[in-house]
Formats: sequence, C-alpha cells, structure tokens
Amino acid sequence: MTEETIILNVGGVKYETFRSTLTAYPNTMLGTMFSERNKMTLKSDDNKTYFIDRNGYAFYYIMEFYQNMMKLVTIQQLEIEIEYFQIPFDDTFLFLVHKSAANVIDKIILSLIQMIKIHLENFGDVISMLIKESSIEFSQDQNQPKLELLIPASHSALLHKFLKHNDKSIGNYLESKFSHINLVWSCTTYTIFKNSFAFLVRISFELNFNRILDYSIIRN
Repeated sequence: MTEETIILNVGGVKYETFRSTLTAYPNTMLGTMFSERNKMTLKSDDNKTYFIDRNGYAFYYIMEFYQNMMKLVTIQQLEIEIEYFQIPFDDTFLFLVHKSAANVIDKIILSLIQMIKIHLENFGDVISMLIKESSIEFSQDQNQPKLELLIPASHSALLHKFLKHNDKSIGNYLESKFSHINLVWSCTTYTIFKNSFAFLVRISFELNFNRILDYSIIRN
C-alpha cells in the first residue's frame, strides 16, 4: 500500500511530506491536525494540498524537526560538502558551521518544550536530566510519571559543550516561555571522575489544579 503524501503550502512555499511524518508527533499542531480523527474536517482544494498562513521560509526548520529529529549534520560533513562544491573557506564556512550548530540547539529546545507539555498532560512537575558528553540520562523521581527522552543521544556532545559555555540561555528562554506555570530551570555541574563532569539539569513547574477543575465536569 502506497503511503499517503500531503503538500503543505506555507505562505506560498510548498513542502511535500508523508502524513505519517507529521502524525509521529501527535502532541504537535500538525500532528493533531493530520491525525486520523481529524481527517474528515480538513479543508483542501485537491484533497492533498493544505494552506497555512505562516512564514514559508522559516517553516523549513519546523519540517527539519519532523523529518530529521534523529539526524545530525556534523561539522566534518559540512567541510566535505563545502570543499566539493568549492565554496570559499571564509566567513561563509563559519556561517554554515554556526547555523548548523544553532539548528541542533533549536531542535533540542523544541524537544524540551515537547517534553514539558507531555509531562504536564500527565500531571508531572519535575524533569531531571544528567547531560554527559556521550549521553543524556533521566534522573527520574519515583513520584513523577514516566517520560520519554525526545532529545537524540547524537545531540549530547553539543548540548554538553553549550552548557559548559552558557548554562543560562536555554533556561532563560524556557522560563520566559512558560512563565504562566512558574517554570524554573537549574543547571549544576556534577563531577563524575577527575577531569570528567556532567550537568544536572532540573526543570520544575507548577500545575494549577483550580484551573484544571474549571474545565472539569465537577464545575460544569
């Protein structure tokens, strides 16, 4: 059976992908939009193309999240391609290196946002992770619901290096984005062996049970 493809016309820029690529992340807007239960409510001129009134060029990075969550372009791979295509080794190369690293950091942040939302849905209020150069591990509290780690292990080295040089930027962004649930980010250095260390990241937030009850049959 041929897998169903769809076309997203985002601000005039078209992206073609499999429906399953989007529904693999059911808690996202597009994952919900193209889920089986909403299939009959979608509006399309040709039953394949769907218009979204957003920045089509910026949407490229949204598609990167869906399509390449487990893939990482390394600096070495970039060097090979730059040499092959005879791109001058100057500011252009540095731009591509920084842009590639920034894309990975953005993917990590999107993964953290997704994990926070899923944890909230399951009445969790603390996420603890040990960030090593070679891996990312949960430091799971027994009182917390189980949560799947959405950050690929291949991103651990860059995240570890990023936290080493700037341990507050990601936290400041998340605290600002989730200020309505009083999110607090803490990042402390954890010594493993001599000359070897990891970062213990703790993300805590508050559930407003009174607000939850406002949407419950208890108060309706």
